Amino acid sequence: MRRSPQLGAFLAYVVEARLAGDAGAIKAYSIAVDVFGRAADFDPQRDPIVRVQARRLRALLAEFYQSGNAEAPIEIVLPIGGYVPEFRARMLEQLPPEQQPVAPIYQDGARAKQSVKPQTETGRPRAVWAVGILALAILILAGIYWTSLSERTGVAVPVAQPAMPFVIVEEFESLIDDRRGVPLVAGLAIELVTDLNQFPDLSARYGDTQAEVTQGDLALGQPIYMLSGVVRRTEQGVRYSVLLREHNSEAAFASVDVSVPLDNGNPQMSLDDVARMIAIRLGSPRGPLHAATRQWLASSTASDLVLEPYPCFIAAALFREQRLLIDATQVERCAEAGARGGDSESQALLALITADRGWRIGSDNEEGAALLAEGGRLADEAIRIEPISAFNWASRGFVALLGGDTLQAREYYSTAMQLNPAAVDMLADYAYVEAQIGNWQLANSLSALAFSVESDPPNFYYSVPALHALRDGDYRAAVEFGERMIEGLPDLGSAVLVSAGGHLRDNTVINAYLPRLLASNRFRRMGIMPALRYHILDTELLRVLSNGISHAGVPVDRLARPF
Repeated sequence: MRRSPQLGAFLAYVVEARLAGDAGAIKAYSIAVDVFGRAADFDPQRDPIVRVQARRLRALLAEFYQSGNAEAPIEIVLPIGGYVPEFRARMLEQLPPEQQPVAPIYQDGARAKQSVKPQTETGRPRAVWAVGILALAILILAGIYWTSLSERTGVAVPVAQPAMPFVIVEEFESLIDDRRGVPLVAGLAIELVTDLNQFPDLSARYGDTQAEVTQGDLALGQPIYMLSGVVRRTEQGVRYSVLLREHNSEAAFASVDVSVPLDNGNPQMSLDDVARMIAIRLGSPRGPLHAATRQWLASSTASDLVLEPYPCFIAAALFREQRLLIDATQVERCAEAGARGGDSESQALLALITADRGWRIGSDNEEGAALLAEGGRLADEAIRIEPISAFNWASRGFVALLGGDTLQAREYYSTAMQLNPAAVDMLADYAYVEAQIGNWQLANSLSALAFSVESDPPNFYYSVPALHALRDGDYRAAVEFGERMIEGLPDLGSAVLVSAGGHLRDNTVINAYLPRLLASNRFRRMGIMPALRYHILDTELLRVLSNGISHAGVPVDRLARPF
């Protein structure tokens, strides 16, 4: 606390407000303005300082109470996802004997009577020295044996979770004389800051021409990256080169290039489009800014750890890509914790998880229908809390799609794309929705853009090229794409592969995937074609799917009715 007076002020502010009976006034806005000196127009969705500092405060409090230095009978707890502190009586065995209370402890500010053994003046210096030597010995031993000690005793060791990346964007430098043409860099840095702040797992600020890392930036406790860029002429037109480096290092952390062709000396992309292409690469959950967090999640053994919002979002992306790598209950647990604290995007994530479970149980089942309805309610509430979040609108679109309302899903995704056109997974999902409706030109262009960003795209990206190849009669390509698609979308993927195999009369493909098609609980409950019509509105695609599956030897009753 001494090293960060702001955290001390934060703690005092929320505790005093709670003791004064004014818990309702403890909001992100009031903390930002009263404690951190933010202006009256502070927007908590654009400036994450309160959320970040709250995470640091929770970690310091946990460290303090577990260090053995705390003597008070009351413990201050800042719940995950909120800012209103709780006051809890500590267990008697946690206190030294001379500090153990002999009367009940009362919460919410009421004083507790306790008996403390008086200390003689002559004994105090010796006691202080003894305690100091003992504390030093404990610290040295803990540094060596902390892990094994915690395993033997069962004492919880506070886990430092990754913090959200923070990017300071400097003005771009132009090496091209554009005095007689379209400005090539004016406003690009500001646009890029706006785009990056639309992601729920990134934050950014404008750094002018030569950015300085301020004490306020350091106080956030986030990994800080400096982004600079230059535009220069090439044979193909102009190239925007972006360099990302850690603030305390001159070495390049990552780089991004965007090439723009010229037509009569004018670039064929607007600065908004250039900023989007840069942000789409930096904002990807598989991008360089999140690489360390993905590695931490993959190697973490603390399955019972409640993740904070930032690592929770990265865990959700990992879960979607590789369901065996991340425990679904861990993602659901951290989404619930964030939602209880009023974080709208955590609630939208919880809506996705809830609706996905309902879809897997089945909309034709009472329990499944109830879960789908609950997912829709949670997503609607998330939008009501924060209507300018692209993630909230995209989540509502995905929930609508799972509920069988493909046209409504398209509307939600369209709104999300207006808010954040640089979210690459959202691009892939939106392309998938447009493909099911039959808007192939838009679906293919969105899908191609998503593929251009990712060097190793997730399996669910392959749904659009697989469906398009099948519809166009390129059955070999449908098999190639379908074999990637099936790992992300097993039901639809097996239908695509069996249909393509049927059209090719390829028994190898049919034999490999027909058992998976017929083992699908969803197809068994509804019939294969009714289940496919649940999402797909393109009648030609449905016809090709039906004919191919029939050619593969599936009887008509399996196609049309439950089995």
